[in-house]
Amino acid sequence: MSDQNSHVTFEGDTGWIGLFVGAFLLYLVGTRALGDTLRVGPVLPELEVTVLEAAVRFIPLAIALWFLRSEGVSLAEIGLARDQIVPALFSVTGLYLLLNAVGIGLLLPIAGASAVGYQWTVPPVMALVVFAEALLFAALVEEVAFRGYLQSKVIAVLSSTTRFRGAFGVVAASVLFALAHAPRVLTSGVPGTQALATYGAFLLFSGLSFGLLYEYTQNLYLPILVHAAGNMPGTIGIVFFDTSTLQGGALAAYVLLYLVLVVTLVAVYRRVAIGSLERRSWSERTDVERDPV
Repeated sequence: MSDQNSHVTFEGDTGWIGLFVGAFLLYLVGTRALGDTLRVGPVLPELEVTVLEAAVRFIPLAIALWFLRSEGVSLAEIGLARDQIVPALFSVTGLYLLLNAVGIGLLLPIAGASAVGYQWTVPPVMALVVFAEALLFAALVEEVAFRGYLQSKVIAVLSSTTRFRGAFGVVAASVLFALAHAPRVLTSGVPGTQALATYGAFLLFSGLSFGLLYEYTQNLYLPILVHAAGNMPGTIGIVFFDTSTLQGGALAAYVLLYLVLVVTLVAVYRRVAIGSLERRSWSERTDVERDPV
């Protein structure tokens, strides 16, 4: 990662990071302590959560937005401008179209057509509901909090002479992203049949992936969409083939090609989308100095 990365200008000092982490910690502890209380009241159709639980899930988003506003940072500055929505949708759609094409091409000679088709563990209509839930309650909330605010803020408070300050921001936000899931693990256990170490490594890897995707595209919609897709039940991502049938060399080839596709997405986005939006790449920007209010 380039050590010349520029950053959004925040008006607050380093202490705001501690305040943010403290507020987020209070939210995590509070929601675990009030778990039974939050499950009282009407349940949202198909989602199996109460109206109160759904509302409480947006608290981290409200916290992040309050900190951004208090420090004089707009949504456009963290990569949530309206003109960035369409490029993000096209990019993520292209990524999954190519991923499915590559995956199915690898799978057909091994497992045949029986391994290709609908893979999610919920009915198709319900899958749309689950995606909307993942998009709003998980991806949007967590990416604005951890990438939009925390990652950008860590980079901003580091001196411009600090080497690899972008890397520091990505790693710091990723570690805290993984640790933020600890209260849920302590009270409800590890999801599925994964080992604790495996789940922790997956969270850290996911955080790093989302952080790098954001760092190199400066478009927060991209990690939001990829995050939501990765939360779909039964598969990691929007794929229409059984990834469990990929073994050995085929699995290694699939993982490698997936990484190549993601890198390609970033490279194409930086050249085409950022250029079309008349925005310089993240590593080439100069810090934006605001006019005094």
